[in-house]
Amino acid sequence: MAALVAGGIGLGRLVSGVDPMTWAVGGLAVVSLAVGYVVVTRRRLVSLGPVALALAVGGAALTLGAARDAASRTARPDGIERIAEAAWEADSLGDRAPITVWATVLDAPEATWSIRFTAAVDSAARGDTHGVVRGRVLVSLLVGDAGAVYPVLRPGDRVRLTGRLERLPRRRNPAQFDYGAYLRRQGVGAMLTVESEADAAFLAPSRQPTDRIANGVRVHIETALARHVQDAEVRALLRALLLADRSGIEAGTLDAFRETGLMHLLAVSGLHVGLVGLTLYVLLKPLLGRLGVRRRRLEAARAIATLAVLAVYVVVAGASVSIVRAFVMVALVIAGRALDRRSDTLNALGIAAFLLLVHRPAALFDVGFQLSFGAVFALVTLTPLLTSAVPERVRQSKSGTFVVGSIVTSVAATIGTAPALLYHFGRLPIGGLVLNVVAIPLTAATLGAGLGCALTAWVPPLAATFGALATATGGLLLGTTEAGADTLGGIAYDGFLDSASVLIALLLGIAIMALWRRPVARTRLALAALGCLAIGTWTGFATGDGRPALDAVFLDVGQGDATLLSTPGGRHVLIDAGLKSPYVDEGKRTILPHLERFGIARLDALVLTHADADHVGGARSVLEHAEVGRLIVNGQDGTTDLWTSVLHVADSLGVPVQAVKAGDTLAVDPAIRLRVLGPGGPMDSPNDASVVLLAEYGATRWLLTGDAEVAGEAALVRRFGEHLEVDVVKVGHHGSRTSSTPALVRAARQPEFAVVSVARRNRYGLPNEEPIARWTAAGAAVLHTSTEGAVWLRSNGEAVERIDWRRE
Repeated sequence: MAALVAGGIGLGRLVSGVDPMTWAVGGLAVVSLAVGYVVVTRRRLVSLGPVALALAVGGAALTLGAARDAASRTARPDGIERIAEAAWEADSLGDRAPITVWATVLDAPEATWSIRFTAAVDSAARGDTHGVVRGRVLVSLLVGDAGAVYPVLRPGDRVRLTGRLERLPRRRNPAQFDYGAYLRRQGVGAMLTVESEADAAFLAPSRQPTDRIANGVRVHIETALARHVQDAEVRALLRALLLADRSGIEAGTLDAFRETGLMHLLAVSGLHVGLVGLTLYVLLKPLLGRLGVRRRRLEAARAIATLAVLAVYVVVAGASVSIVRAFVMVALVIAGRALDRRSDTLNALGIAAFLLLVHRPAALFDVGFQLSFGAVFALVTLTPLLTSAVPERVRQSKSGTFVVGSIVTSVAATIGTAPALLYHFGRLPIGGLVLNVVAIPLTAATLGAGLGCALTAWVPPLAATFGALATATGGLLLGTTEAGADTLGGIAYDGFLDSASVLIALLLGIAIMALWRRPVARTRLALAALGCLAIGTWTGFATGDGRPALDAVFLDVGQGDATLLSTPGGRHVLIDAGLKSPYVDEGKRTILPHLERFGIARLDALVLTHADADHVGGARSVLEHAEVGRLIVNGQDGTTDLWTSVLHVADSLGVPVQAVKAGDTLAVDPAIRLRVLGPGGPMDSPNDASVVLLAEYGATRWLLTGDAEVAGEAALVRRFGEHLEVDVVKVGHHGSRTSSTPALVRAARQPEFAVVSVARRNRYGLPNEEPIARWTAAGAAVLHTSTEGAVWLRSNGEAVERIDWRRE
């Protein structure tokens, strides 16, 4: 049933134009037809009634998933998303009036560079307009250099907030994490930035008993840890383990957990629920027995008490997918015990998935949901199979049982999470297979000691003892993780799983292992996996995947330039490297993730058109972290420290530096011709001295002008006028009025695309309307990275097409 609901959600995304009512009517029709068939054929000796009913149930589950997904994506007229869209449009027109919202805090605020939390809005005002508004917003209270002091907020509190309302961000580059989609899946519809403590007012505490209890427990745990755990790093670790708050853990420590594949230990899930709930459940039996409670009442009493405590803990820990899944499964086991009914683990997992997906269909696409359910499915199905493969003599001793059990569960969980990890992150850490043997017991001991510290806070000597134990075991866990990152962090499989057919085949492969003892099912699944691979291969040939092409990705690096050319022969040339400022390095933030995401291990050439910071800022990071064949420059010395540091890094790494001038040709790939059109000689302006390139592939031509302005473009037209007819032009100097002169636009004839690399908000007021109008009048489709994000164009040698990378 859970799988069918998930399939319905996926179907709803594929057929996104169908409204919820249509899906509901379709499901009702399927059920009605099946019931009608059963009624009509009820007196026949041979009937397909059971099959019809099974199809009816399956159809109902499928349409339920599709209807819930469609309903969850239907925007309300008073939704915060519409208000944010209107605010964005007003902001684009220069009206940046703040908005005031009245809301309820939904989760515990986390303090990093700002104080962030989610709030449920019920009304809003902007100017003289006030009305009812529904939806969730992600609130950021900016602290600033002065250290603004905001009221202490807890879940359930009523607040009034005034700030800048923004719509959810779109993914700007192909390798960028889609934060907007992530927030949308959490039910968040907009972002609100509050810049001053005067704009955030506490109105009233929560009136809900659950909020008050959860807040009290959270404050009690935080206070106990602060008093009795002296080590700040261990205290931050315990906050993550007990309260699902990772904001206090240093970035380097989090990276170590990721590199070693131990990040799952920081997710509040089955280990935590089991330790909290099952320990209490077990201890209540002898306690209630000594009080003379009869068996029936005893089982019911300890089940109710345990589930009540676990429900509070779920709220305290943030009710993430993993902890809700664990709570549902443990609740089913405990309820089964109380009712003298056996519970099946896979059915419990299915019920948890069913409830979560019906409640929040978008959870299906969350990596947390996929990792949590994938890991548990593999643990349940693969652990017995893998354990049976170990020789019995190894499993006989207690130490052997422990080691084998740890390794087997680690292998099973790794197999179960592999598809999601490779699809979302392109990396499957292997070091965790070994480290889990030590790290899991240390995590359990640290978690248990932290709980003991919180439960015995009223007895300071005992709480201090638990705190010291938590400090010792937590320190060992952190040390194990850091040592593992140094020694085993590099042991991983790297490569994104992009092909849908390969992904399905991999999932079927896991199902084959789970059903290994059923030969018929195993064979059928193997045939289905081979069929998926065959269909994927045939589809690739049919759609032309793998055919030679020249790709140009104009990356969105804000107010700067960075263009990646990928040739038909698999060579790669990066032209400029974006901006570097005290706040951002586009080399690290944008370029390197793009190279990693698309498996580009080597740049055959890095072309820096000129020495301006918005073109060479990220070059140092690219040189330090990617293999670069040669560095191409314009031969005119820059005077900035940034430019000097780039040349020093290239020299220290042994990267040859080649100065070029007009008339040169860059040998990169025999399939393309990469000609240098500028600079034609010394120029007064650094912009006019930009390296200008003309790429030719088949019948298509691409002109990349750097920051060339009036003088530089005039030199181009004088020398190469009749050769400047192109299909694609990278508009010079970010669409400045001093570039894209009428003479150059005429020489380019009728380009199909004109790409402007520019930031949406920039102090220069770019792009200027005048040059953009010239390119539009010439028949070009003008694409701005400020509005489009990265622009990806592809040539097959005959024509140029735009690639919609957001759908790739």
